[in-house]
Amino acid sequence: MKIKSQIKQLLAELNEGVYEKEEVTALTLLVAIAGESIFMLGAPGVAKSLVARRLKFAFEGGSSFEYLMNRFSTPDEIFGPVSISKLKDEDKYERIVKNYLPTATVVFLDEVWKAGPSIQNALLTVLNEKIYRNGDQEIHVPMKVLIAASNELPMKGEGLEALWDRFLVRYIVGGIEGKSNFNEMISKTLKNYEDNVTASNKLNDTLYNTISEEIDKVEIPKDVFNVIHVIRVNIDIYNKKAKDSKVDEIYISDRRWRKIVRLMRTSAFLNERTAVDMMDCFLIKHCIWHEAEQYRVVSDIVKETIQKHGYILNMNLKDIQEELEEFNADVVQGCKFEKKIKFKEPETFYEKFYKIMDFNFSYSFSGNFDLILKNDFKKLKKENQVIAIHCDSGNSATTEKPKKQELAKGTHEDSLIFDNNEYRIKYKTSHKIEHFTRKPDVALEKQWIERLNVILTTTNDLKMEIEEFRKKDLVHLRTNLFVTPENATFVEENWNNAKIEIEKLEVEANKIQHYWEEVEEQRGLDFDKMDEI
Repeated sequence: MKIKSQIKQLLAELNEGVYEKEEVTALTLLVAIAGESIFMLGAPGVAKSLVARRLKFAFEGGSSFEYLMNRFSTPDEIFGPVSISKLKDEDKYERIVKNYLPTATVVFLDEVWKAGPSIQNALLTVLNEKIYRNGDQEIHVPMKVLIAASNELPMKGEGLEALWDRFLVRYIVGGIEGKSNFNEMISKTLKNYEDNVTASNKLNDTLYNTISEEIDKVEIPKDVFNVIHVIRVNIDIYNKKAKDSKVDEIYISDRRWRKIVRLMRTSAFLNERTAVDMMDCFLIKHCIWHEAEQYRVVSDIVKETIQKHGYILNMNLKDIQEELEEFNADVVQGCKFEKKIKFKEPETFYEKFYKIMDFNFSYSFSGNFDLILKNDFKKLKKENQVIAIHCDSGNSATTEKPKKQELAKGTHEDSLIFDNNEYRIKYKTSHKIEHFTRKPDVALEKQWIERLNVILTTTNDLKMEIEEFRKKDLVHLRTNLFVTPENATFVEENWNNAKIEIEKLEVEANKIQHYWEEVEEQRGLDFDKMDEI
């Protein structure tokens, strides 16, 4: 039987008669196979101990040790009583460890934070090295996992930080939410404490050790390293804000990161993959919070990081965008030509005057009175009105007092009427460049079509690459044994966005073709008075 199929069936049997605890059961089994420990936070009566008790059935010949801690608990109650005969006859201080923690496969310690310093110190050695020192000998404990539980987190300043740090996975356990599940739980006869696990599904020591060796061979892709680094950066950003707002920071040691990666490798191996993937990265959220209120924060950080940085896409869409911009500029330029157009416009004198042609009604030694302010000219109406006429000295408008005359707007836009005679203002000849469009010739259009086809072939190949990736590499996203399938949506986000961006590029490319095919032909304009450049 393949390992994934075996684990899947094993989890189904462990969850039989247990309601809405699939995720914590899967995580507990994962932690056990990875050789780590898990802490469950939750109110009394939410099946924390039930999950722990049933886990022993996952292991061939598995045994369990369970104890409810209190502030008066002694090492004898956890590690076994001192052997009186050994002490009396051989002068040896040894404990009788059978049926106690040092000989158990699965250990469940409820209200763990109530343990005294002597128990805590012994537990640290067991968790770190899987060794218990009994008298003058060291016992290699067969413990696969230590499951701790409490309805509260360790109090600060009580010296519990070291023990708290040893629990790699921290999980908040809630009550049953589904109405039908709740009804079944309170009404059915449940045989939760009976071993219902098929013998062939149990994990024996040989398989367990083989898995442990193979876990370290699982690859860690660049994408996963990238996600971890981004999460670390985001945690640093959170901590800076937390320091300013005087809330608890999130501290993740290098040792914890190493253990987290091994947990992800374990998940990959049990899902029959040779490399860690993005779905495995969701396990990180269970490993990096310290306070209950931080769980939402780290969950969002992990989700958003995977969503935005989940895959390092080996496609440079920026290059295609730049090629399209250059292509568009070439097409616009290729459909454009310029003409130098000769035209006339009113000539301005001394920046603010127009000259009235043949307007010599009065003379002075300074010059001719034939200038009118531009603003005054524009204000002319059909009815006569008094307007000032200024003197042109030949190189400036003199300060000689202007003459006021009755003027009216002429029959043309550029004329005025004085004394029943019509006068026009002086014009000058100018040139300007006008841009016009034309359809490309056959040879140029052929070049553009070839260039367009290259771009569209590239974008089509990229879309096929994404679809191929979906078929081969993303097919397992919703079948991860330890991560809820809803998270697959966030994993696929980058690829979905990439496909959308590629399709936008294709739309831009088609717009360029539409432009040159539909460009307005302006060759029919009257260019008799135009000189083409």
